[in-house]
Amino acid sequence: MTVQAEAAAASPHDGSVSLRELLAEPSLHVDTLTPIDDLDRPIRYVYPTELADPSPYLAGEELILSVGVPVADQGAETIRRYVTTLTDRGVAALLIGLGDMFDEPPQALVRACHDRDLPLLIQRAAVPFRRIVDWAESRRAADREVDARERELGALLRWFVAGTLGAGPVESALTRYGLAGAPVVVCAFAAEAHTKVHDLVDRHSGAVAILDDRIVALCPQTAEFTADLAASELPCGVAIGADAQSMAYAIPEALEALREAIRRRRTVHIDEIATLDGLLAAVPKVRLVPFVHRLLVPLVDHDKVNNSYLVASLEAFLAPDNDISTAANRLYVHVNTLRNRLAKIAELTGANPLDETDRINFRIALWAAHNMGMREGRAPAPQKVAPHNSFGSPAGM
Repeated sequence: MTVQAEAAAASPHDGSVSLRELLAEPSLHVDTLTPIDDLDRPIRYVYPTELADPSPYLAGEELILSVGVPVADQGAETIRRYVTTLTDRGVAALLIGLGDMFDEPPQALVRACHDRDLPLLIQRAAVPFRRIVDWAESRRAADREVDARERELGALLRWFVAGTLGAGPVESALTRYGLAGAPVVVCAFAAEAHTKVHDLVDRHSGAVAILDDRIVALCPQTAEFTADLAASELPCGVAIGADAQSMAYAIPEALEALREAIRRRRTVHIDEIATLDGLLAAVPKVRLVPFVHRLLVPLVDHDKVNNSYLVASLEAFLAPDNDISTAANRLYVHVNTLRNRLAKIAELTGANPLDETDRINFRIALWAAHNMGMREGRAPAPQKVAPHNSFGSPAGM
């Protein structure tokens, strides 16, 4: 084979296949002789060549097909140099077709591939290399078709969310994928998880869309899918779309939940962050420290000197469903005593616990103190917060 013909036989493409897929295809009769740490290692080119140094024609992630000419009747050092050339160029694997040059590959080749972590594959059956090239190209062609459909669906969803497209095309797309007429689980994933997303979603007849730099999957809301998603290690943002029209908010919600899912390294449902706690958990700590400094530190300092229970009183008053009478009862104090404490809090901080806006600010400060930590009588440092939390259960006089 000429160099020009060899270069033409290399198959550049937009996608890739993997070593796992190659070894799993029974018609190709490919086996492995060396351990493979990463079966998902991609093959982006299939390159039949008998050149002793094909490096000028290598771009990385090639599957080299050879009958063994470069290593036949060669010493261990020459074979080692050949393998080093392939690994230095980022070759994915070397496949030797047996029967032409030898019935078994030289042990020096096996050792060199093992030492350099280059997967060494063999093909004992008389299968033409062209069949491997054609198989890889057909897989890539199918992948390109799937990719085009996913980008088309992603564009449709993006236009709909942006308000430049009506719900009709979205309804048609859901019908095409068998997802119309029932609630849909909208899942957002990072782009690099594309293959694993398909492993999860395809089992449940879902649809995958490429939406800018994220992947959005639409799946039927079933117990089986819910269980599979819960068992998955993929960070995923989740929202529920009741129908086509609701996708306008379900998709942005899933994408927003993904941000928190990546931070927490697990699945996060939008309901988890559609709360004050969820919102504050996503806020950088440095933005919350001033609330503690301004609204709680003066109270802690006052309590320490005067045993006045201002922090406990504030917590009781701001507890859900508590009014001033209920809070006073839980503190075992007269309601006027609690009123006086709230007035003292307003005096020390300049914020009135009876004012709705200030109440929210106090809740933020208390959340930050509980979740960031605060030593007895000391404000958290701007960059590093002490692990001990001084805000305990309410106390009375």
